[in-house]
Amino acid sequence: MSAALGVLLRMALRNLVVHRVKSGVVGAIMFFGVFLVVSGTAMLDSIRASMEKSITSSLSGNIQVYSSEAEDELALFGSMAMGASDIGEIDAFAPLRELLLGIDGIKAVVPMGIATATVFGGTEIDRVLNDLRVSTQAADAEGTKMRFEQLGQIVGRMRKDVALAATASSDPEKVEDNLASLDRVLAPGFYDELVADPSGTLDWLDNKVAPVAADGRMLYLRNIGTNLDTFPKSFDRFRLVEGEMVPEGQRGILLSKAFYEKQAKNYVARELDKVKKQLDQGKTIAEDKTLSELVARTATQYQRIAFQLSPVDATVVTEKLRAKLGTDGDLATLLQSFLTMDDTNFADRYAWFYAEIAPKIRLYELPVGEEITLRSFTKSGYIRAVNVKVYGSFEFSGLETSDLAGANNLVDMMTFRSLYGKMTDDQLGELAEIKAASGAKAVTRDSVEDDLFGGGGGSLETETTTTTGAGFDEFAGVKLGAAGSAGALDTTRYTTAQMEDGLALTAAVILDNPDDVPAMIETIEAAAAAKGLKVQAVDWQSSSGIVGQIVMVLQVVLYAAIFIIFLVALVIINNTMVMATMERTTEIGTMRAIGAQRPFVIVLFLVETMLLGAIAGGLGAAAGALFITWLNHVGVPAVADALVLLFAGPRLYPVFTASNLLFGMGSILAISALSTLYPSVLAARVPPVVAMQAKE
Repeated sequence: MSAALGVLLRMALRNLVVHRVKSGVVGAIMFFGVFLVVSGTAMLDSIRASMEKSITSSLSGNIQVYSSEAEDELALFGSMAMGASDIGEIDAFAPLRELLLGIDGIKAVVPMGIATATVFGGTEIDRVLNDLRVSTQAADAEGTKMRFEQLGQIVGRMRKDVALAATASSDPEKVEDNLASLDRVLAPGFYDELVADPSGTLDWLDNKVAPVAADGRMLYLRNIGTNLDTFPKSFDRFRLVEGEMVPEGQRGILLSKAFYEKQAKNYVARELDKVKKQLDQGKTIAEDKTLSELVARTATQYQRIAFQLSPVDATVVTEKLRAKLGTDGDLATLLQSFLTMDDTNFADRYAWFYAEIAPKIRLYELPVGEEITLRSFTKSGYIRAVNVKVYGSFEFSGLETSDLAGANNLVDMMTFRSLYGKMTDDQLGELAEIKAASGAKAVTRDSVEDDLFGGGGGSLETETTTTTGAGFDEFAGVKLGAAGSAGALDTTRYTTAQMEDGLALTAAVILDNPDDVPAMIETIEAAAAAKGLKVQAVDWQSSSGIVGQIVMVLQVVLYAAIFIIFLVALVIINNTMVMATMERTTEIGTMRAIGAQRPFVIVLFLVETMLLGAIAGGLGAAAGALFITWLNHVGVPAVADALVLLFAGPRLYPVFTASNLLFGMGSILAISALSTLYPSVLAARVPPVVAMQAKE
């Protein structure tokens, strides 16, 4: 056997050399196929591992547990479904937490809930009126004069807006009243009224003028309710950027740094950041029309800076701008000129803006340390408002520029439950008091007609006695609470049990060994079923929604490409081998004539192709490994924000494994053997007599 194998190998090598053109063509196809498989699968595996690291260490944990009665699948980063998803509820989180922590291999369990909310930033007129009140109380004549001029500019713009909307208004009398109030502010003698009676005039402005302005810019927040004490300890990528952590047991919110920078930032600063980012990507203001329009539009928004400067700061900035620009003019003119930038001065002015102007304005609409009012539609459909304090901002290390990773803000569980609409025991008691005081009565399906229309089943009508001359108040003596308004800031210190022993939507499970996910999912579901808990467990990829499916899409695309390439390779190799067989008819017939049996001929052709596959495939695998090693050294840049989450950072550093090499080699050898099978059988059927006659 060894002697025969030696003969086969020598003959196969000789034939490959003799038919070098054919061998070169087939070998090149094999080389490229293995290179693609090795490098492609290595990249895909690296992306999957990086994405898993990003998601599990920032939001999902290794496993997510949620209600088995959910109508929709869990999608922490959103799904393709329109509207809010129904993922069910975990009514009592404490028993689930106790069960999970009792399973060996589970390191931590973090409660979670998803609640969307809106918050309004302050309006320009509110800020100016507040500063005007401060100036008048401090008897600052210069500051009062400056703020009054700003007030006039704002009111002038408001009057134009009201006049334009007057024709479409359904209440012309209200429009006329608003216009009269605005005209009074713009009248020449109004400043004297302010100086003579600052308190009364400011109260009038607050009541008659400020309400005419539209609400401040509405910001949309996607909040993750969680235990803010255990969350940072469980997700190692969490990093506090500014401020402080929410004190243990208290309500509060931590805003994502990405939300801060891209949503809650001063308009001018936010637009300048956009310009800088595009310039860093190689674009130019002169050649990119969209970028030049962005710069021009930003320059027209100079008042968003001017209105926020105090009188002292306005004087300082004006003098510095005169020195910077080398020209004279008022603050508005100088700011507009300063913001009119080009490729030659943008970098310098951008740095100057953040060094000299940004510290003097309200750079963020929701500053750390202030209270904000979150408003949300509850599960019952009514609006709930909650006041919370912004304690700080955070980000996930390595994912700072990812919009997806920074899409969620963090609130405590009590605030989440309020926004979600889950009523506490106190609220249920308050509702019972309202029902009792108002004479409300439960109506059943069977007696609804009698109860509503006065049939034999009784009546909802109640007799009331009123005192002559007294006004009617249907809620007299009833404590309504603050169901529709934010009310005062809740400073109650809650215990850990109160925070966790209540409603949650999901539980993030962190494992000691991430490789145990499949087995642990089965263990969790079995343990929960034994305890009668209606929950299900899914891995990080399933719980991530559309984001988690990206790897699956990439995998399908890659394997489809590999399949097509190998299919083409199969056809080309097969055709090449058939042609080579026809060319070698004489040679094959001679071997048959001197005693070579058909199996020998078949094996010879197979050995030739397998040997070529081993050589070309080995070189392709080596090239793929070298290519991945080079990429690991230089890194693959995340050219889009969305890729930052996939790459677990601004660059992907791929690696290859033995399985990538073996898969590549195994695939090409299998294709080689399959493509050579028919030509080798064809060669074995050549009769010796045909060869002796030199016929094909």
